[in-house]
Amino acid sequence: MSSSRPPRYTCEIVFHRATNVPVADLNNLSSDPYLAVTLQPLTGGSPGPSASAPQREAQSLSFRTATVRKTLNPTFDARWIVAGIPASGFKLTINLLDEDPGNRDDRLGKAVIHFPDPNLDPAYGDELRDAWHTGEREYKVHKRHGSLRRRFGTFVANILTRGGVKHRVRVVVSVRVLGESPHLDGEDGERTYTLGPHIFVRHFSPLATRLTSVQSFKASRLQLAGPVPSSLRHRYVGFAPFVKAMFRKRGIQGMILNYTLHKQHRAIYKWDKNTVWGVVDGADDEKHGDENGNGKVERSNDAAQQERPDEAVARKFLEMAEYGTEGRLCTYVIMLDGQMRFTETGEEFAIGLLSKHTMHSDVALEIAYSGEFFVRRLRTSHYARGKPSRDGDANGDAAQGLFDDDHNAPADSAETDDHDDPCALPPSAYELVIDNDSGTYRPRTDLLPVLEKYLSRPSNLGALGRVRAMDGFDKQLKKWKEQRKEEKLRARGGKAPLVRQASVSSSSSSSSSSSSSSSSDEAAAAAAGDAEKERAAVSGRRDHEDQQKTMQEGANRAHANEDDDDAAKQEERDAPGGEGK
Repeated sequence: MSSSRPPRYTCEIVFHRATNVPVADLNNLSSDPYLAVTLQPLTGGSPGPSASAPQREAQSLSFRTATVRKTLNPTFDARWIVAGIPASGFKLTINLLDEDPGNRDDRLGKAVIHFPDPNLDPAYGDELRDAWHTGEREYKVHKRHGSLRRRFGTFVANILTRGGVKHRVRVVVSVRVLGESPHLDGEDGERTYTLGPHIFVRHFSPLATRLTSVQSFKASRLQLAGPVPSSLRHRYVGFAPFVKAMFRKRGIQGMILNYTLHKQHRAIYKWDKNTVWGVVDGADDEKHGDENGNGKVERSNDAAQQERPDEAVARKFLEMAEYGTEGRLCTYVIMLDGQMRFTETGEEFAIGLLSKHTMHSDVALEIAYSGEFFVRRLRTSHYARGKPSRDGDANGDAAQGLFDDDHNAPADSAETDDHDDPCALPPSAYELVIDNDSGTYRPRTDLLPVLEKYLSRPSNLGALGRVRAMDGFDKQLKKWKEQRKEEKLRARGGKAPLVRQASVSSSSSSSSSSSSSSSSDEAAAAAAGDAEKERAAVSGRRDHEDQQKTMQEGANRAHANEDDDDAAKQEERDAPGGEGK
């Protein structure tokens, strides 16, 4: 039956660069540009007012590039792998923006592109197919969609530089079909979803740092591989009139609450010069076709489970969760596109609505799942024996006997281990304990096994020792959380957490006293310092991996050419002046 379905394709979209970006900063005649992209599959014909329009809107996906600092000709080289695209193609809406340290980023222009375009690709017509590839192609960015202030700034800069600043804004994009997407069952068969890459983002919020007792407050994003199971779809619970008003922006109270939560989200997930944006190294290179574009996309739910678990993704997740050290507990949401957002939570983070899932989701009407999680180290005997054979399920029967005996283990069993450096252990040495403790969306308990299986996919967190999904009301789980609070208290030297009862939004207009200014400076310095350390760690790890890869390639070449090397040595000995003479 599945063979009769129309084909769907997996495409690689690369945003290469932009040229002649409008000037947003007249002080240095430059901008801090980035691209915010929306992909909308075309379910037949060009978009327009029809009954199918809401369906197309519901399937739209979003993507954001990193910000390139102080330039009018940024190079992005950002890859986006999208699966489940119908043969009729898709529409890309590309917004060019300038990152502003204030509350709102400036609009610089907009481009709307349809793929395929019969006028540009007459050989392929109006449908996608295997081996379809646009190559790098320029598209016009319409500045009329940008802010009037930025257009005026570009005009002034053009005069000041005597034509050095150009007006002809372009964005360079390439699209290629990697192959047919796998046939998925049920509703998943009609979905378009992000397959990769595993992009991670670390936000450092000086404001949240100042309001809490931590040295530097971090908010994290990690893109998981799709598709998110269609059953993992939860709408907000309107348990009170003000909640419905807040999500729907109805009435004075609803609009104020909605605005406040959006502002809090922007303050916590703050994009600025300290933000660390990257792609998990090695997580996607071998999964999306070869360098010549000969895609071999065989990623169904069953086929994906047969892959080797990706340790790079699990390792990055552990780093972002700081290996669960010092009793850390995190609040998380998983969005419908598979993006996981989380921050540390606890009494010291009780600043307004900070720990609420509404803030993390940016007041989204629907999400995939939400709750709390923590990471703990498994006992040595568990991972020393290696990970068990799983037959497609990271929590399958083969693994059950290995972990049953740790049900009553302490929440953090680090004291049973000889390793002081958590990075020295493999991801299989750690367990993720995740729940559905969320009053805003109230995820269904019966879907915990679905969440567990999704996170345990080899392409996601399957390299962990175990993913354990539990009911938020489970007594054992509550006991473990209490133990983690005690662990955090010990890590703080027995001091109770400092709770500052203030909201993120109200604190933006704080006093200009010397103590407040000093606190703000210290928070900003801590955020900058942590960001620099993380960039250095990412760079050092990448250099090490490149070195290892180079050494392995050299070893492989030496082994493959061993016979040729012997023959070459013999020819050298036989040559005039050689050793044989």
